[in-house]
Amino acid sequence: MGTALVGLASAAVGFIEKSFSATQVCINYAEGPPNGPPLLLLHGLSRDWRSFSVLLPELSHHFHVFALDLRGHGRTDRVADSYRIAEFAQDVTEFVRARFPLGAAIFGHSLGAMVTMNVAASGKCPVKAIILGDTMITPENFCRSLYAPLFRQLYELLRHTQSHAMLAAGMGKILIPVPGLNEPVRIEELPGNTSEALAEWARCALQTDPDAIAMTVDGRAFEDWAPHKTLPRISCPTLLLQGNPELDAMLSDDDVKLALRLLPNARRIQFPLLGHALFMQQPKPVLDTVIKFLSSVAN
Repeated sequence: MGTALVGLASAAVGFIEKSFSATQVCINYAEGPPNGPPLLLLHGLSRDWRSFSVLLPELSHHFHVFALDLRGHGRTDRVADSYRIAEFAQDVTEFVRARFPLGAAIFGHSLGAMVTMNVAASGKCPVKAIILGDTMITPENFCRSLYAPLFRQLYELLRHTQSHAMLAAGMGKILIPVPGLNEPVRIEELPGNTSEALAEWARCALQTDPDAIAMTVDGRAFEDWAPHKTLPRISCPTLLLQGNPELDAMLSDDDVKLALRLLPNARRIQFPLLGHALFMQQPKPVLDTVIKFLSSVAN
């Protein structure tokens, strides 16, 4: 029937928030202790860097972790009508070029994974390896997914309320289609979508520019996205993390087949018990997979 669409973020002990001035925006990011090679984390739509909080303690034992707020999210600047994949990627490319002259690995989730692919394909900055967490390869699939009505309703909520409590309550009542059921279901009725989890998502959403959501819903965010041109240009090792499509995961089997055909150096790991939220639902299996992959790349 589905699993949690939202997840809790915890405090990130040992991480310090800083800022970086890119050409168009001032990027807010959190930096952990320098305990290994650099690893950059990019969150999904209507989230912020804290969505990775459950992974940060363990990742920071192995890597020098940097977690960004994408433009229009968290404390990073907003830019009206400028939330296309290439525009997100330009900010990240400037950050990588300035901070990691010898290169870095990038782990992106959902929207962050599409941005990651664009950055790696551009050739404008050194990228050692990429991890793509339950994302889309073919954006047309978005219109057929439960996420189109979800974000359409979230956009309307953000237009009409700036109250955290009211937004969290409204999010719980968002109606989404669920495979196998004739009638849509409220998000709060799905397992794992607790009041605490909805409150955390509401915190992130209130810091998200509604334009970023609107451009995703109407397709403008994907105007410059061409997988048949982008993916073959990604030469670094690539790991696809796929949740279970029957549990609300976004990365379809057809998209996986396309990605593995187009990407020169890619592999796929499936998580049959997890949905789109992946590590926000169960961090350990994702952590183990990410650390194993990045260790193999380093060796």
